Amino acid sequence: MEQNTFNRTLLILLSSILVIGVVVFVYYNFSQKPRESFYQSLLGKNERFAYAEGLLKSRKFDEAAQNYKLALEKAEGFREEGQLKYKIAISQSEGSNPIEGIALLKEISANENYTPIIKAHSVQYLGHLLYAINTKEINDEIFKDEPYKSFLSESGNDSSVARRKLYEYASSIYPLGIPELRVAKWYSEEILRLQKSDDAENKEKIEEIKSIIQQKITNADKYLVSIVNDEQARSYVAEVLYRKANVQADLYLARDKNFGDPEETYKKALTVATLRVGQESSAKMYYAMYLAKMYEEERSEDIKNILKDFYVGNRYASTNTVRSIKGEKDGRLGLKSDILLLARIDTSFGKFLNSLGWVF
Repeated sequence: MEQNTFNRTLLILLSSILVIGVVVFVYYNFSQKPRESFYQSLLGKNERFAYAEGLLKSRKFDEAAQNYKLALEKAEGFREEGQLKYKIAISQSEGSNPIEGIALLKEISANENYTPIIKAHSVQYLGHLLYAINTKEINDEIFKDEPYKSFLSESGNDSSVARRKLYEYASSIYPLGIPELRVAKWYSEEILRLQKSDDAENKEKIEEIKSIIQQKITNADKYLVSIVNDEQARSYVAEVLYRKANVQADLYLARDKNFGDPEETYKKALTVATLRVGQESSAKMYYAMYLAKMYEEERSEDIKNILKDFYVGNRYASTNTVRSIKGEKDGRLGLKSDILLLARIDTSFGKFLNSLGWVF
């Protein structure tokens, strides 16, 4: 009898402890305010930073750079310092001081006090400038010193390989989605080149390359999941998606459908990119290129519908996509033949190229 009484008492005590534990857990996990993100915290306490963010979104790059510099004076710790310097660098790069911006991006990427993520973003942005501005001056500035100089020399001055090595360097610091897929794109293009020969050794190389591509795509998919709650990084979702589609497109052209349907991925990218005309314009350009290479005249109406915003109105006039197309008349990025194919299918797009200085 006494034993039964003791057992009941013990059971009641343990049950009470469990209930108290659950109540405490629920209180601290659901009744407390969500922890403020780093970005939101910086916006809230640094008025200059918040003001500069608005200027950057309005494409007032030089004014934004000046205000980010004022915000930098109030930076607390290396994380804020690295973030603000990065914002200064991209404002300079997109504005009237790209050479200064490049120097600052390199400085950030080399600073051991800054987070791997902001360092990787800085290298990623150097790669972005190679494509977006697409001039010899920018190319020479980026590859003039180490470690970037070695990327060019080790590739035998092959600019395509040098760009791949730059993105590999960014990924070695932190595996952001865009560098991973830029590297994967180089390899998917290599598959198309190797397929032109039936050599047994090439077939073996292709299988090895596909395993690299699969890992890069997996890394990019993980990155997309990881940035769901990151306000700043979410701005890259559309670009990650259309760059994934670019890789899938090459593999479809190589008659391999095991990596996913590029059209489906391009459409997802365009759904996400509606408020970001720069990403939307790039996604449309690459989508149209894929359709042109895969179907040519068979999908001409779809291609024209995708491209019309380039030459009807001014929606894309100030985008880096148009700036890059303008520079590609010299064939620096290997896209010239694809752009000319679009001009052959869509004569209005051809006239648009003429307005950018293309002669053909």
